[in-house]
Order: sequence, then C-alpha cells, then structure tokens
Amino acid sequence: MDRRIIAGLAFVLLPWLPVWGQAAEEPEIVIEMHGQASAPRPSVSIWDKNARQLTRLFRGKDRTYVLYHVENVSSKDDTLYAEDGKEYAFVRYGSDDGDYRKFLFKAEDPQTFVACAANLDDVLAVNKKYKVNLGVSLRDFLRRYESRATLTNLADSASGKTYQAYKINYSDINNKKPSPHYFVFEDDDLIATYAGDDAFYDFVGKLSQSNKDLSARQKAAEQQRQAKLQKERQQALERANRPVRKALVSGGTTQDQMYMPRAVNATPLPALTPSKTPAGTPLSL
Repeated sequence: MDRRIIAGLAFVLLPWLPVWGQAAEEPEIVIEMHGQASAPRPSVSIWDKNARQLTRLFRGKDRTYVLYHVENVSSKDDTLYAEDGKEYAFVRYGSDDGDYRKFLFKAEDPQTFVACAANLDDVLAVNKKYKVNLGVSLRDFLRRYESRATLTNLADSASGKTYQAYKINYSDINNKKPSPHYFVFEDDDLIATYAGDDAFYDFVGKLSQSNKDLSARQKAAEQQRQAKLQKERQQALERANRPVRKALVSGGTTQDQMYMPRAVNATPLPALTPSKTPAGTPLSL
C-alpha cells in the first residue's frame, strides 16, 4: 500500500485513541418503591380512665398488647407471688405514692389480663381477691383511712425492725360486709394483710414468741459471759494471793539448812563475788 495512504489512515485514527482508553460511564440505577404508609398505632391514654373502663378495654388481651398500646412507659414490670405461691406478671404505671395504674396478668403465656387498679380501693380489693400485694404506700393508705384506723406498733427483736399495724373495718366491691382487717407496714410499704382477729393474733403470737426466744438466748449468753468473767477474776485473785514458797538451793544460814525445804534438781547458784567497791562508797548516777 502506498505509504501516503497509511500515514493518512494513522492521522485519522489517532484522535480516537484517548477515547478508547477511558472507561465508559455506568448508567445511574434508580429504584422505585411503591406502597402505602403503615397505619398509625392506636395508643391508649390510661390516666383519663378508671379501673372499670380499663378492664373493659383490656379484658382478654395479654401483657404485650397492653405494653404496646399504652402511650406511657411503665415504671415497674415484675413478677408477683400470691400467698399460695401462684405466680403473676405485674405492670405498674406511675408511683405507689402518686397517680398510678396497676395491671395484673397471668404468668404463663399468653400472659392474659387478670385485673386492674387505679386507686387505693382498687388495689386493696385486688390484693384481697387474688391474695397478692400490688404495693401500697403508707401515705396513700393514711390519706384514705387514717381517721378510721387503729394503730399498733410491733417490735421484731430478731431483725431489729418495728412494724405498724393498722386495723380497720374493711369492705370492698367484692366483700360488702365490713370485717376487721389488719394492714401491716414496714416503713412506708405494706408487707402483709390479715383478714380477721384470729389471723392477726396468730401473727402477733409468733412474733412475740420469737422475741421471747431471742431474749432467752441473749440472757443465757449474758449469764455465760458473766460466769466466765467471774471465773477469770477469781483465778487472777487466787494467783495474786498465793503464798510465796521458798526452797534452799545452796548455801544459806545454819537455820536455813536445818528448816528450809531443799530444791530438787535445782541448778546451783554461782558463788558470790565480793564487790570491788568498798561499802558506803557513793555511786555516781
């Protein structure tokens, strides 16, 4: 081929070489998503509803449903045990000494709703019916019952605690006829409830016996301690008053050798060495 033609072709092709060396741009990926926004979760305000209304609302529902739909955050989520050992799940909103809503659920899955309390009367009624303790503040109790309650202070010597027992003639929605009930508090918290005089006096009797047993043990221990101290004092006195007994080891006067007992197997004393200082010489201090 003619060299002029080849040169011409090279001249035409060379300008395209830089373009061939560059990477081709990738097309932009656009993902289009279609759908509908989730429906807003229906929230429940519990503070404007009483126990009866909340019971109607949550009857048959479980604990997860309540926690999910109530717009507030619970302040306590715990497990409670009835007097017979039965287990319940417990959720509280608010505080024992202020506004609160308390929910009791079965412990086994599904943890279905059992009862609700929105005030002190509700709490005491649930406590009595299910033999549980949802938690009662002494201040909340006294705001409701102080004028009707009789106080008895009880000392527990073993633990060093003092309990306050309040007696009232109690009735509620499930128990229309008033009867003596005793509510026992430690500091600001309800720790036990006794229905009837017999149950309370049985508790007091056991506490009294425990105190007597502790007192007897303490008295016996003190007597032993005093006896030991007396024995130690007597032994010290005997040692102080014990007569000094002398025995002749070696030497001695003629009378000593005649009448004093002699020490057996005693190491003989070294011979006395006369002092080099004449008697009556003052010593420098």
